[in-house]
Amino acid sequence: MDNPITINSEYEIERNRLTTFFRLIIAIPWLIWVSVYGIAAFVVAVVAWFAMLFTGKFPEGMYSFVAGYVRLSGRIGAYTLLLTDELPSFGAGPEPDYPFAIDVAPPQESYHRAKTFFKYVLYFPQMLIAGYGLAFVVQWAAFIAWFRIMFSGRQSITMHEALLGSYAYITRSNAFLLLLTEAHPRLLEVQRYDPPPTAPGLPPVTSSPPAQVAATSGAGGATEQS
Repeated sequence: MDNPITINSEYEIERNRLTTFFRLIIAIPWLIWVSVYGIAAFVVAVVAWFAMLFTGKFPEGMYSFVAGYVRLSGRIGAYTLLLTDELPSFGAGPEPDYPFAIDVAPPQESYHRAKTFFKYVLYFPQMLIAGYGLAFVVQWAAFIAWFRIMFSGRQSITMHEALLGSYAYITRSNAFLLLLTEAHPRLLEVQRYDPPPTAPGLPPVTSSPPAQVAATSGAGGATEQS
């Protein structure tokens, strides 16, 4: 089953040192807002759980509300964890142009009642992976990325990939917990759109051309013979 939560992320190599240094302070209003929204989304998901047990359907209005929380929390988390320098909006709707874009498919026509009933049991392996494994990776990757950006003004592609892969799994795991999907998330399941032509390229790989390598080897051999 394809996961209905699709994530696209841009790699931004040049980063803003000032906003990176104060990132957690800047993000405070968004973090407060998403915390309040999260409480409401959890309550709605619990009510939807009962509705799904009786009808096999996720009420559309409730689904839209919970999906909005997944989108909003994903964008705010991406900004806080240095995946992007672009401030997210306070809105919960789709924002395909945001550097960490989350698309939530419409609700399924019907949901499996048994899977719904045992949702929190089925979530347990994801809790171990996301809550204890990947959360550790995300924290350390963001910590290392923060220092890298502060000293060089650039984001490491290695740290970006570590943050992106881990956080994408956590985002989909939250959607699973909130009943939006019955599909278990998979690691490294991230879709990336092509960067615009004006985007800065990756640092060039420093390697000697084949001709230069051959010339160097020939010179070394001549020296040994002499």
